[in-house]
Amino acid sequence: MLPVSLIPGSVTMLFVCCVSETRVPQITLSLMESFIVQNDVSSAVIVNCWNLPDKASVTKNLSQKNIMVKFQDPGRDTDTSLLLRTDYHRIAVIVDLKCERSFLFLSYAGKNNCLKLQHHWLMLVTSDLSLNGLKSKQEPLITALESLPLAVDSQVFLAHQGSDLSHVLLQEVYRIRPDLPLVFTPLLEWSSGQLLPPKLRRDNYGGISINAATVVIDDVWENFFDMRYKHINSLGKCNYMLMLLVSQMLNFTVNLTLTNTWGFPKKGTSCYDGVVGLLQCGDTEIGALAILYKESRMDRIDYAGETFVFGLSFKFLKPSLSEVSIIYTLPFSRSVWVTYTITGAILSVALYATQKVESWVNPSRTGPPLLFGDTALNSLAIMCAEGSPRSPENLSSRIVFLFLLLLSLFLTTSYSAIIVSLLQTPSNAINTLTELINSPFKLSMKDIAYNTKYVNDTTNPEIRRMFYQKLYTRPHYQAFTTEEIGVENLRKGLYAFYAGSEAYKIMSDTYEEYEKCRLKEISINPSNVLAFPVKKGSPYREHITQKARWLKEAGMVDREYKRWFTQKPKCDANSQGFVSVRIKDFYPTLVVLLIGIICSTILFILEFVYHKIKYGTYWPRDSTTSQGELVNARHEKHGN
Repeated sequence: MLPVSLIPGSVTMLFVCCVSETRVPQITLSLMESFIVQNDVSSAVIVNCWNLPDKASVTKNLSQKNIMVKFQDPGRDTDTSLLLRTDYHRIAVIVDLKCERSFLFLSYAGKNNCLKLQHHWLMLVTSDLSLNGLKSKQEPLITALESLPLAVDSQVFLAHQGSDLSHVLLQEVYRIRPDLPLVFTPLLEWSSGQLLPPKLRRDNYGGISINAATVVIDDVWENFFDMRYKHINSLGKCNYMLMLLVSQMLNFTVNLTLTNTWGFPKKGTSCYDGVVGLLQCGDTEIGALAILYKESRMDRIDYAGETFVFGLSFKFLKPSLSEVSIIYTLPFSRSVWVTYTITGAILSVALYATQKVESWVNPSRTGPPLLFGDTALNSLAIMCAEGSPRSPENLSSRIVFLFLLLLSLFLTTSYSAIIVSLLQTPSNAINTLTELINSPFKLSMKDIAYNTKYVNDTTNPEIRRMFYQKLYTRPHYQAFTTEEIGVENLRKGLYAFYAGSEAYKIMSDTYEEYEKCRLKEISINPSNVLAFPVKKGSPYREHITQKARWLKEAGMVDREYKRWFTQKPKCDANSQGFVSVRIKDFYPTLVVLLIGIICSTILFILEFVYHKIKYGTYWPRDSTTSQGELVNARHEKHGN
């Protein structure tokens, strides 16, 4: 025996029954080589009772083709599961059925699940067989094969001796279901130097019935195919229809079991509930629905073909700018504000200077003394469109005064127009989950098992923070609610609701056009891909995967998705609607007004106290009271 280590590759089991007891025929070597190479396998295990020269000859021949070989005697007690073990690679196994205990070796291989998709078997049968078939002449071999678990995904090939030593007749053998008889494909002729005949398709299950399960939530089975209720349990209905298309292509029917959940751990047992539990611990073979990939389910079920992305997301109406920022500082940039301030200061100085020159040139004019503070205050009042209690009399002061009025006109007109526009402009400040969590938004989710238990399945720190800060801090009936309540709460503003396309139906029926234009979504897990679940190690997995992939490539998945899922409401750009101004839209101005009232009240009290202390009176009797009279009144008070 010449043991050679195996290298990774798919497992191919090659059964060879040799004609000669002393030498391996060249046709056998050619068949072995073609079978291994065309199945893209670079290693093989040969289970035989050949002599040492034959083993050396076979090893030399296959090694020249870079094929690793390991020999095994079927009479030796060997752990078959270890010898033929494969996880994610392939290996070729050659068995001489003429050797004693070779069928016992096959029995052990079957018990250790070595007849699955990853194992390709080839049997060379020593008989002159016509093209009519096998059953009439090889009953002992059929009896031996009947006891093996040759599922529909197994790759078992029979190689019979042809009319001469240069030809071989090949056929495949499998069974659709464990309780059904074996299926033998027609014989195909092969000779050395040719490619192996293509594998025949096995996509006709003959109308068998396969146990399946699906989910019915918030609905009854009688309404499952009624398009009037397509917005209810759309996910289950769409994927069930896709599985029906797969069943039609593979020609089988489903024996359906209904449940109300996809599958989550049950306390006190290792079995899950729902569809996953039926696949794990029940007699259900496939899921007539699609579920999410979850690491916790990998050891309990297998996933077949993918369908589409699970479309849950946080939906909210984009807030107005006034809800997320102070709009009264947004109309002008900083450079505009600086330029306007400097210009106003220059004009104030110019107005003071012209009025001062006027009083110096014509001192006979009576009036209160001119102070720069009064001029600055008058200029500020003009720029704020409040007017001025004192009008200039000379031409130069009037020219400056006119420029101040023009400056005020341009400022107030531009500022007011931009403010009106900003009051009706939605904000795009919230674009990520982190920004949504840090915002004043209230969050809620649709009350289903997937949402309430999602925090246990994720390791994303932001998603966990969202649950603990935004959801678990609220009463359960508010954090997890129905779609009707959640969608209605969106209209109140600063509210986000986590739901699927079912919410679109309510929005399309109840929202105004301008509200549809404000709708925005944030997905917390964009990689939520759905796939058909099957029982662990199911022989139907590969075929379902192939058909599901074909449905996706042919556009059938997209067609069913658009048929069953309500699409996002479209926004009509010309229907923005009328937006009423709310208190919170201009509350910053109320705050400024309140601060002004408080400050003016404090200054008014301080002025009273100041005049009482300095002049002995709380306030001058009239506006024409001179400074000297106030001083004399103070002296008289102290003199008395």
